[in-house]
Amino acid sequence: MPASGVVERELPDRSWAYALELPSAWRCAGGSSSQARGARGMIETESRGPARWIFIANPKVVNAVGTADLERLREEIVSAAADDAIALIVLAGRAGNFCSGDNLKESAVMDRAAFRSLIAAFQELAWAAENSPKPLAAFVEGYALGGGAEIALMCDFVVAERTATIGCPEVALSGMISNGSSAFLGQALGLARASQLVLLSERRRADDPLLAGAFNLVGSREECLKWLNGAADRLASSPPAAVHRARQALRAPGRQGRLAALTEELMQAMDLYGSPAYKQAASAFAHGARTGVTTSDSDR
Repeated sequence: MPASGVVERELPDRSWAYALELPSAWRCAGGSSSQARGARGMIETESRGPARWIFIANPKVVNAVGTADLERLREEIVSAAADDAIALIVLAGRAGNFCSGDNLKESAVMDRAAFRSLIAAFQELAWAAENSPKPLAAFVEGYALGGGAEIALMCDFVVAERTATIGCPEVALSGMISNGSSAFLGQALGLARASQLVLLSERRRADDPLLAGAFNLVGSREECLKWLNGAADRLASSPPAAVHRARQALRAPGRQGRLAALTEELMQAMDLYGSPAYKQAASAFAHGARTGVTTSDSDR
Protein backbone atom coordinates (compact mmCIF):
# COMPACT_ATOMS: atom_id res chain seq x y z
CA MET A 1 0.00 0.00 0.00
CA PRO A 2 1.36 3.48 -0.81
CA ALA A 3 2.64 5.55 2.11
CA SER A 4 -0.19 8.04 1.56
CA GLY A 5 -2.69 5.29 2.32
CA VAL A 6 -4.64 5.69 -0.92
CA VAL A 7 -5.42 2.72 -3.11
CA GLU A 8 -6.33 2.91 -6.78
CA ARG A 9 -9.99 2.69 -7.77
CA GLU A 10 -9.25 -0.70 -9.35
CA LEU A 11 -9.28 -2.09 -5.77
CA PRO A 12 -12.50 -0.61 -4.35
CA ASP A 13 -12.71 -3.20 -1.58
CA ARG A 14 -9.45 -1.78 -0.16
CA SER A 15 -9.93 1.86 -1.08
CA TRP A 16 -10.41 2.96 2.51
CA ALA A 17 -8.65 0.20 4.44
CA TYR A 18 -5.93 2.60 5.57
CA ALA A 19 -8.46 4.67 7.48
CA LEU A 20 -9.25 1.73 9.73
CA GLU A 21 -5.65 1.78 10.94
CA LEU A 22 -5.65 5.44 11.98
CA PRO A 23 -6.90 5.02 15.57
CA SER A 24 -3.48 3.57 16.46
CA ALA A 25 -2.16 7.12 16.02
CA TRP A 26 -3.64 8.00 19.40
CA ARG A 27 -1.17 5.59 21.02
CA CYS A 28 1.79 7.30 19.35
CA ALA A 29 1.06 10.90 18.44
CA GLY A 30 1.98 11.65 14.84
CA GLY A 31 3.14 8.14 14.00
CA SER A 32 6.07 7.05 11.90
CA SER A 33 4.35 7.95 8.63
CA SER A 34 4.01 11.57 9.78
CA GLN A 35 7.65 11.71 10.80
CA ALA A 36 8.67 10.69 7.31
CA ARG A 37 6.88 13.58 5.65
CA GLY A 38 8.74 16.65 4.53
CA ALA A 39 7.29 20.18 4.40
CA ARG A 40 5.61 21.21 7.65
CA GLY A 41 2.71 23.18 6.21
CA MET A 42 1.31 26.61 7.06
CA ILE A 43 -0.14 25.65 10.44
CA GLU A 44 0.26 27.43 13.79
CA THR A 45 -0.87 26.42 17.28
CA GLU A 46 -1.66 28.18 20.54
CA SER A 47 -2.71 26.83 23.92
CA ARG A 48 -5.45 28.92 25.52
CA GLY A 49 -6.27 27.43 28.89
CA PRO A 50 -7.79 23.98 28.31
CA ALA A 51 -8.15 24.59 24.56
CA ARG A 52 -5.56 23.97 21.85
CA TRP A 53 -6.11 26.34 18.95
CA ILE A 54 -4.84 25.16 15.58
CA PHE A 55 -4.68 27.87 12.92
CA ILE A 56 -4.49 27.55 9.15
CA ALA A 57 -2.04 30.36 8.47
CA ASN A 58 -1.60 31.13 4.79
CA PRO A 59 -3.49 34.42 4.37
CA LYS A 60 -1.90 35.25 1.00
CA VAL A 61 -4.12 32.56 -0.53
CA VAL A 62 -7.09 33.04 1.86
CA ASN A 63 -5.79 30.12 3.95
CA ALA A 64 -6.01 27.63 1.11
CA VAL A 65 -4.42 24.30 2.00
CA GLY A 66 -2.14 21.84 0.27
CA THR A 67 -1.12 18.30 1.10
CA ALA A 68 1.55 19.34 3.63
CA ASP A 69 -0.89 21.66 5.41
CA LEU A 70 -3.49 18.90 5.75
CA GLU A 71 -0.91 16.42 7.01
CA ARG A 72 0.36 18.93 9.57
CA LEU A 73 -3.20 19.73 10.62
CA ARG A 74 -3.82 16.05 11.25
CA GLU A 75 -0.58 15.75 13.22
CA GLU A 76 -1.52 18.69 15.43
CA ILE A 77 -4.98 17.24 16.11
CA VAL A 78 -3.37 13.94 17.14
CA SER A 79 -0.86 15.77 19.33
CA ALA A 80 -3.52 17.88 21.04
CA ALA A 81 -5.72 14.85 21.63
CA ALA A 82 -2.85 13.11 23.41
CA ASP A 83 -2.26 16.07 25.76
CA ASP A 84 -3.96 15.54 29.13
CA ALA A 85 -4.11 19.31 29.68
CA ILE A 86 -6.29 19.84 26.60
CA ALA A 87 -10.07 19.43 26.71
CA LEU A 88 -11.08 21.03 23.38
CA ILE A 89 -9.33 21.31 20.01
CA VAL A 90 -10.31 24.46 18.09
CA LEU A 91 -9.66 24.83 14.36
CA ALA A 92 -9.50 28.38 13.01
CA GLY A 93 -7.83 30.52 10.36
CA ARG A 94 -5.55 33.52 10.53
CA ALA A 95 -6.26 37.01 9.18
CA GLY A 96 -10.05 36.81 9.30
CA ASN A 97 -10.65 33.78 7.09
CA PHE A 98 -11.17 30.14 7.99
CA CYS A 99 -10.06 28.24 4.88
CA SER A 100 -10.81 28.58 1.17
CA GLY A 101 -10.24 24.90 0.42
CA ASP A 102 -7.41 23.38 -1.54
CA ASN A 103 -5.05 25.69 -3.39
CA LEU A 104 -6.51 25.58 -6.90
CA LYS A 105 -3.47 27.17 -8.50
CA GLU A 106 -1.52 24.14 -7.32
CA SER A 107 -4.10 21.39 -7.71
CA ALA A 108 -5.05 22.48 -11.24
CA VAL A 109 -1.58 21.50 -12.46
CA MET A 110 -1.04 18.39 -10.30
CA ASP A 111 -0.43 15.04 -11.90
CA ARG A 112 -2.64 12.13 -10.85
CA ALA A 113 -0.26 10.86 -8.16
CA ALA A 114 0.07 14.27 -6.52
CA PHE A 115 -3.66 14.83 -6.57
CA ARG A 116 -4.25 11.38 -5.11
CA SER A 117 -1.98 12.38 -2.22
CA LEU A 118 -4.00 15.57 -1.71
CA ILE A 119 -7.28 13.65 -1.55
CA ALA A 120 -5.64 11.14 0.80
CA ALA A 121 -4.61 13.96 3.13
CA PHE A 122 -8.20 15.24 3.29
CA GLN A 123 -9.47 11.72 3.96
CA GLU A 124 -6.90 10.99 6.68
CA LEU A 125 -7.73 14.29 8.36
CA ALA A 126 -11.43 13.41 8.43
CA TRP A 127 -10.80 10.00 9.92
CA ALA A 128 -8.39 11.38 12.52
CA ALA A 129 -11.10 13.83 13.59
CA GLU A 130 -13.65 11.02 13.66
CA ASN A 131 -11.53 9.00 16.07
CA SER A 132 -10.24 11.81 18.29
CA PRO A 133 -10.78 11.19 22.01
CA LYS A 134 -11.18 14.97 22.42
CA PRO A 135 -13.99 17.07 20.90
CA LEU A 136 -13.16 19.40 18.02
CA ALA A 137 -14.63 22.85 17.36
CA ALA A 138 -14.38 25.11 14.32
CA PHE A 139 -14.42 28.90 14.53
CA VAL A 140 -15.55 30.08 11.11
CA GLU A 141 -15.07 33.65 9.97
CA GLY A 142 -14.51 35.09 6.52
CA TYR A 143 -14.46 32.38 3.87
CA ALA A 144 -14.99 28.66 4.43
CA LEU A 145 -15.21 27.28 0.91
CA GLY A 146 -14.95 23.77 -0.52
CA GLY A 147 -12.52 21.80 1.58
CA GLY A 148 -12.56 24.62 4.13
CA ALA A 149 -16.28 24.19 4.74
CA GLU A 150 -15.74 20.45 4.90
CA ILE A 151 -13.00 20.77 7.54
CA ALA A 152 -15.34 22.89 9.66
CA LEU A 153 -18.31 20.52 9.36
CA MET A 154 -16.32 17.47 10.47
CA CYS A 155 -16.06 19.05 13.94
CA ASP A 156 -18.33 18.40 16.91
CA PHE A 157 -19.02 22.10 17.41
CA VAL A 158 -19.12 24.83 14.77
CA VAL A 159 -19.51 28.51 15.61
CA ALA A 160 -19.56 31.17 12.93
CA GLU A 161 -19.27 34.92 12.73
CA ARG A 162 -22.56 35.95 11.16
CA THR A 163 -21.04 37.41 7.97
CA ALA A 164 -18.86 34.35 7.28
CA THR A 165 -19.34 32.83 3.83
CA ILE A 166 -19.77 29.08 3.47
CA GLY A 167 -19.85 27.44 0.06
CA CYS A 168 -19.33 24.25 -1.91
CA PRO A 169 -18.05 25.24 -5.38
CA GLU A 170 -16.76 21.79 -6.37
CA VAL A 171 -19.50 20.80 -8.84
CA ALA A 172 -19.09 24.06 -10.78
CA LEU A 173 -15.37 23.27 -10.95
CA SER A 174 -15.94 19.76 -12.35
CA GLY A 175 -14.82 18.45 -8.97
CA MET A 176 -16.06 16.40 -6.04
CA ILE A 177 -16.83 17.19 -2.42
CA SER A 178 -14.57 15.32 0.00
CA ASN A 179 -13.59 14.87 3.65
CA GLY A 180 -16.79 12.95 4.37
CA SER A 181 -18.91 16.02 3.68
CA SER A 182 -21.40 14.08 1.57
CA ALA A 183 -22.45 12.55 4.89
CA PHE A 184 -21.81 15.52 7.19
CA LEU A 185 -23.81 17.97 5.06
CA GLY A 186 -26.82 15.72 4.83
CA GLN A 187 -26.77 15.08 8.57
CA ALA A 188 -26.43 18.78 9.42
CA LEU A 189 -28.80 20.31 6.87
CA GLY A 190 -31.01 17.53 5.56
CA LEU A 191 -30.77 16.13 2.05
CA ALA A 192 -32.76 18.86 0.28
CA ARG A 193 -30.73 21.79 1.61
CA ALA A 194 -27.44 19.91 1.29
CA SER A 195 -28.30 19.16 -2.34
CA GLN A 196 -29.02 22.83 -2.99
CA LEU A 197 -25.70 23.90 -1.51
CA VAL A 198 -23.65 21.25 -3.34
CA LEU A 199 -25.38 20.62 -6.66
CA LEU A 200 -25.99 24.32 -7.34
CA SER A 201 -22.50 25.24 -6.09
CA GLU A 202 -23.97 27.86 -3.80
CA ARG A 203 -22.25 29.96 -1.19
CA ARG A 204 -24.20 31.46 1.70
CA ARG A 205 -23.69 33.69 4.70
CA ALA A 206 -23.63 31.85 7.98
CA ASP A 207 -26.86 33.53 9.07
CA ASP A 208 -28.72 32.37 5.94
CA PRO A 209 -31.72 30.13 6.78
CA LEU A 210 -30.42 27.49 4.34
CA LEU A 211 -27.59 26.74 6.79
CA ALA A 212 -29.80 26.46 9.87
CA GLY A 213 -28.67 23.43 11.82
CA ALA A 214 -25.04 23.61 10.74
CA PHE A 215 -23.86 25.79 13.64
CA ASN A 216 -23.99 25.84 17.42
CA LEU A 217 -23.85 29.63 17.32
CA VAL A 218 -23.98 32.36 14.69
CA GLY A 219 -23.06 35.72 16.15
CA SER A 220 -20.38 38.35 16.55
CA ARG A 221 -16.73 37.43 16.82
CA GLU A 222 -16.82 38.21 20.53
CA GLU A 223 -19.86 35.99 21.06
CA CYS A 224 -18.17 33.13 19.21
CA LEU A 225 -15.00 33.40 21.29
CA LYS A 226 -17.02 33.54 24.51
CA TRP A 227 -18.92 30.41 23.48
CA LEU A 228 -15.71 28.52 22.68
CA ASN A 229 -14.04 29.56 25.94
CA GLY A 230 -17.09 28.46 27.89
CA ALA A 231 -17.23 25.11 26.09
CA ALA A 232 -13.54 24.49 26.78
CA ASP A 233 -13.99 25.27 30.48
CA ARG A 234 -17.07 23.04 30.74
CA LEU A 235 -15.28 20.14 29.05
CA ALA A 236 -12.22 20.62 31.27
CA SER A 237 -14.43 20.21 34.33
CA SER A 238 -15.91 16.95 33.02
CA PRO A 239 -14.33 13.48 33.32
CA PRO A 240 -12.29 12.93 30.11
CA ALA A 241 -13.30 9.28 29.78
CA ALA A 242 -16.97 10.20 29.98
CA VAL A 243 -16.55 12.91 27.34
CA HIS A 244 -14.73 10.49 25.04
CA ARG A 245 -17.32 7.73 25.39
CA ALA A 246 -20.24 10.11 24.94
CA ARG A 247 -18.61 11.57 21.82
CA GLN A 248 -18.12 8.13 20.33
CA ALA A 249 -21.70 7.15 21.15
CA LEU A 250 -23.09 10.29 19.52
CA ARG A 251 -21.10 9.59 16.37
CA ALA A 252 -21.75 5.85 16.26
CA PRO A 253 -25.10 5.88 14.38
CA GLY A 254 -23.63 7.77 11.44
CA ARG A 255 -20.14 6.24 11.47
CA GLN A 256 -20.72 3.63 8.77
CA GLY A 257 -22.39 6.24 6.60
CA ARG A 258 -19.40 8.55 6.96
CA LEU A 259 -17.02 5.70 6.21
CA ALA A 260 -19.03 4.86 3.09
CA ALA A 261 -19.01 8.54 2.13
CA LEU A 262 -15.22 8.71 2.38
CA THR A 263 -14.85 5.65 0.16
CA GLU A 264 -17.32 6.92 -2.42
CA GLU A 265 -15.82 10.41 -2.45
CA LEU A 266 -12.34 8.99 -3.02
CA MET A 267 -13.44 6.99 -6.05
CA GLN A 268 -15.53 9.79 -7.55
CA ALA A 269 -12.82 12.39 -6.95
CA MET A 270 -10.20 10.34 -8.76
CA ASP A 271 -12.56 10.05 -11.73
CA LEU A 272 -13.21 13.79 -11.86
CA TYR A 273 -10.15 15.67 -10.62
CA GLY A 274 -7.32 16.16 -13.03
CA SER A 275 -9.64 16.00 -16.04
CA PRO A 276 -9.29 18.74 -18.68
CA ALA A 277 -12.63 20.21 -17.55
CA TYR A 278 -11.45 20.36 -13.94
CA LYS A 279 -8.09 21.89 -14.77
CA GLN A 280 -9.71 24.58 -16.92
CA ALA A 281 -12.41 25.44 -14.38
CA ALA A 282 -10.07 25.34 -11.38
CA SER A 283 -7.50 27.54 -13.08
CA ALA A 284 -10.17 30.07 -14.09
CA PHE A 285 -11.63 30.13 -10.57
CA ALA A 286 -8.20 30.50 -8.96
CA HIS A 287 -7.50 33.50 -11.16
CA GLY A 288 -10.74 35.29 -10.32
CA ALA A 289 -13.49 33.85 -12.52
CA ARG A 290 -16.64 32.76 -10.66
CA THR A 291 -17.21 29.71 -12.92
CA GLY A 292 -20.88 29.22 -12.13
CA VAL A 293 -20.61 29.50 -8.35
CA THR A 294 -23.82 31.14 -7.13
CA THR A 295 -24.57 33.30 -4.13
CA SER A 296 -27.56 33.96 -1.97
CA ASP A 297 -29.07 37.43 -1.84
CA SER A 298 -27.52 37.91 1.61
CA ASP A 299 -24.03 37.33 0.20
CA ARG A 300 -24.25 39.69 -2.76
